[in-house]
Amino acid sequence: MLPTLKSQMARLGLSVGDVASADFDRAFELGVRQFQQDRGILCDGVLGPETFSELEQARFQLGDRVLRFDPVRVLTGDDVVRLQTQLAGLGFYPGRIDSEYAALTEAAVKELQMSLGTKVDGVTGPQTLRGLAAIDRNQDTGNLFALQERARVAASGTSLVGRTFVIEAATTVVDFETLPMTEEQSELERQVTSDIANRLVGRLEAIGAGAILLEGDAAEVNRADGLGASAVITVTADVSKSKDANGIATFYFGHERKSDLNSPTGQKLAELIQGEVVARTGMLDCRTHARTWSSLKRLKTPKIHVVTGYLTNEDDRDRLQDPNIRDSIADGIAVGLQRLYILEDKDPQTGTLSLEEIKAFG
Repeated sequence: MLPTLKSQMARLGLSVGDVASADFDRAFELGVRQFQQDRGILCDGVLGPETFSELEQARFQLGDRVLRFDPVRVLTGDDVVRLQTQLAGLGFYPGRIDSEYAALTEAAVKELQMSLGTKVDGVTGPQTLRGLAAIDRNQDTGNLFALQERARVAASGTSLVGRTFVIEAATTVVDFETLPMTEEQSELERQVTSDIANRLVGRLEAIGAGAILLEGDAAEVNRADGLGASAVITVTADVSKSKDANGIATFYFGHERKSDLNSPTGQKLAELIQGEVVARTGMLDCRTHARTWSSLKRLKTPKIHVVTGYLTNEDDRDRLQDPNIRDSIADGIAVGLQRLYILEDKDPQTGTLSLEEIKAFG
């Protein structure tokens, strides 16, 4: 099995050592880590389910196989990503670049085929690809989904009143099964993040927004989509082998090397919340990052992970156990949510907007 995986990864341009060897050696581990980093997933050197899934995704390039919509077994892969990206750039595909050849992608292909004057069957074969290549001049005409997402935010008004937000807490061991966390750390994360999430829910409800709290295993994958939620905020904490690792970071759906995959709303919200929380807590700014984690891409609703600190760092741990810091984190997230909907020319300076002032936008 390993020689096959090594051969596949070598074809992707990764250095994996001796391709014929069945040994999981250091060279192969580094190759796995490089692949994970390139794909924007948890970089742990472990061949877990998400890594296997991404390897499967990377098997095909556009043109390697015929693509068609199968509602029972939906085709996924890098070839679908490339197709969706080209269709979005031409204005045919209005959805998220999610690598799934589902009904929306099929409809976009049919629209393309109609414009080409070819057989309209929703199947992407050689003829459709030739037609696509003929009209795609590799011009960056914009991601239609991104443009529509921005337009929805701009047109939805400035108030949080009446909006619904899903708040998740203590999901680290659920979303990242390969992340080593002791029972004690898991319990501490549950206590800290659940408390922050409850404080955030209280603030949002006081403003007039709807806030639904989901914790740990109770977090339902498609709940936010079904509710028509404006955003999902996941409050988590991290651990590290290094006791020096510390600070706050936020993550959103996307790829740091392929910006056309990014959720613009998720990216903007992550940046706003990151800035507000850092300004209010004084904790180290570990910045915002695009990731294709399954916990982020499985929803159509914009979602971000707020990593509030490292439980393995003494200073972070002490801060997170301070109710005042947890208050500040909840304040920062609430203010970041509000700032997402404020027009740029009226957007206040980071760290200055109060909860009372938020109510004024209602």
